[in-house]
Amino acid sequence: MSNTTATPTKLRSGDWGARVEGAAAVGDTIQITARSGKSWIATVDRVVWTGSGATICSTRRAATATPRTVKGNGRTATVSGGRRSRRCTTDGNCSSFGLSCFDCDTDY
Repeated sequence: MSNTTATPTKLRSGDWGARVEGAAAVGDTIQITARSGKSWIATVDRVVWTGSGATICSTRRAATATPRTVKGNGRTATVSGGRRSRRCTTDGNCSSFGLSCFDCDTDY
């Protein structure tokens, strides 16, 4: 992962991208931090503009390699970066943990 500072920015297309301090290239993995303090890992899809010591680029959220564990209400839920990897481990009770999964959100 790159150690450069990146912030979210709205692109002319209307999509969200990132403003990277310094240089960024397609395929780079960057950490974007919003003013609210929320941060996430993203991959550079396309460089839109470079100049004045910054790079504007379109991004996509990078897949998380390791699942995270969330505890609540005496239960433990494993979340794998928003991707469906196995059946819901909360017995259809993701909303109690402040989570969302494919199995709980999809009507069969």
